[in-house]
Amino acid sequence: MPRSLTTHIDSPREVGIRLKTARERAGLSQRQLSFPGCTAAYISRIEAGARVPSLQMINQLALRVEVSGQWLATGVEPATAEPLQLIEAEVALRLGEVDEAERLYRVHLRPGDPARATALAGLGQIAFRAERTEQAIELLEQALDARKGSTLADPGAVDTLGRAYAIVGAMESSIALFERALAEASAADASLEQLRFSVLLANALIDVGAFGRAEQALAEVIRIAEGSGDPMTMARILWSQSRLHSMRGEPALAGRYARRALAILERTENNAYVGMAYHLAAYAEIESGNYEEALRLLERGRALFGDEIGRRDDARFSIEEARALVGLDRHAEAARSASRALELLEAMQPADRGRAFVTLADVFLASGDRVRGRMLLEEGLDNLIEHGNRFALDAGRRLADLLEAEGDTAGAFEVLKRATTAAAAAAAPASQNVTA
Repeated sequence: MPRSLTTHIDSPREVGIRLKTARERAGLSQRQLSFPGCTAAYISRIEAGARVPSLQMINQLALRVEVSGQWLATGVEPATAEPLQLIEAEVALRLGEVDEAERLYRVHLRPGDPARATALAGLGQIAFRAERTEQAIELLEQALDARKGSTLADPGAVDTLGRAYAIVGAMESSIALFERALAEASAADASLEQLRFSVLLANALIDVGAFGRAEQALAEVIRIAEGSGDPMTMARILWSQSRLHSMRGEPALAGRYARRALAILERTENNAYVGMAYHLAAYAEIESGNYEEALRLLERGRALFGDEIGRRDDARFSIEEARALVGLDRHAEAARSASRALELLEAMQPADRGRAFVTLADVFLASGDRVRGRMLLEEGLDNLIEHGNRFALDAGRRLADLLEAEGDTAGAFEVLKRATTAAAAAAAPASQNVTA
């Protein structure tokens, strides 16, 4: 049975005819119309009716040939222009005027309003930024439904929805969504979206330990990325490669990729991306034992966020600061950073909280607080087992060593048994993902 194409256009042939007509009217050659992610050859295939451009690509081409995206996609001019409130809402959101953006989006929530899907997606993005993750998921799912399930209608909303699933621990939903979006982008030969969703899928697979499949996803997309000339795309791929090597216990390689990503990101104006790149680079330096350098990187990363840092990112920075300070034998400062991280851990996704508890346990144990260290190891192990995390075995070994040192051999054996069972269960789905 042939795979169905997206339904955001009337037909590939008609889109091609309209694009060629509009391009020639605008006095542009196919090469002049091309841009990163959309080559002259790709435009030629669209005009021949041999490719189905994504909605995002339709809109970008329409803008360049000075026609409406709806006309280019369907041949029908929109009855009215996009509501001014939605443009104002997006501008307000980008300027940090969240209350005003929310007010403007809510105007279009009525059933039957043609802008309802956009309004739902905008409110979902606002909820996600405010770390109201469950609410963000509900709104973004409604937006996706309102668009009849098309992931290419608003790739940014799909991106955020997948991340939100991961934060609440719904990794299967996150992976399934990104796989679906990637399949839709591939069917439409939409290279920009292929790049985006391949990287997102790779990161989700890294999070569940499916390293082989993650590496395959990154390898397949590097060729497209190099041809796109888009620095942000290359930065995201390098970032993902750094995470992959970090999770594999290869800090030297992780650091190399992190610094390459950072070098690209520092030329952009996206402080949040640059700030987290510093965090990733610091993690690699800590794994390599370069604690002073890690603290320097963390300080620079925090400075980029300033007062706008969210609880989730604040927790991540505090954890790595505590680890670096322990490495420098600055235990009192490490304990303060660890205590701050503990206050913020609820903002992290469930599986990450488990690893964070174990990391912070090491900080308190190094500071001589064995009672608190043991408590955090127990809590971390319970969390990792609950969420089927492959890191449960490492946590179990640490707790078992502590119990054995205290003379509780039976307790140590029971902990190792629980941790081994949980780690084996977590490894099974990851292996299936690799061979899928």
